[in-house]
Amino acid sequence: MKIIRTHDKIYLKENRYNKPKEMFKFIEKRSIRKNSINKKICDFGCAAGEFLFYLNKKKPKNEYTGIDIRHDLLKKAKHYIPEASFKRGSVLNNKICKKNFFDISFLIGVHPIFDNFEKCFSNLIYWTKPKGEIFICDMFNPDPVDVIVKYRLSKNNKSNTFESGWNIFSKESVTNFLKKNKKVKSYKFEEFIMPFHLKRQKDPVRSWTVDMNKKKVMVNGLSIIQPQILLKIKLK
Repeated sequence: MKIIRTHDKIYLKENRYNKPKEMFKFIEKRSIRKNSINKKICDFGCAAGEFLFYLNKKKPKNEYTGIDIRHDLLKKAKHYIPEASFKRGSVLNNKICKKNFFDISFLIGVHPIFDNFEKCFSNLIYWTKPKGEIFICDMFNPDPVDVIVKYRLSKNNKSNTFESGWNIFSKESVTNFLKKNKKVKSYKFEEFIMPFHLKRQKDPVRSWTVDMNKKKVMVNGLSIIQPQILLKIKLK
């Protein structure tokens, strides 16, 4: 089986800079303080920079950096946020940034790509300053089960190539990891609920919402119920 990741190319065609995701609003309100200035802030796996664009608009007096593995996405991000710094690299490579460099580190929609979360989480802790904060947002399983997902579209059913991007690590596994890290002071999981419904799109991998247990729950064509969670980590 060959594993690839091509789905991120969708961000080259989209333009949501002036219509930010509700999740971006949710994360911003819980992360950067109103009086924040001169903070070094990085979005790891920044894609086309839509989240950084929103942060810069809301809190312009900080230093923003975006890191991604795709040159084409970084080029687009630089076009929309010329005042920010951008760098090509992987969150799995701890040499791409200096130790204890950022005040606040973000990882949004990235860790489900990997079959292990420990490496990228460890790197985030390594790159973030003492007393700094880390915000990781995507799926975390409330049940004590780590789920590894690989998929392919049915039109490619003869292929031995599968896509990654929808792994769901459990809160319990992440909690055990954080408790063992001596640099971690505290951590908190907070659920994100969409405030309105998302329609189903032509692309079955894109998410939409359904009513479930009196909530708007995100799902997709992989038959996955998505427990969208913001993990906030404070360092000593």
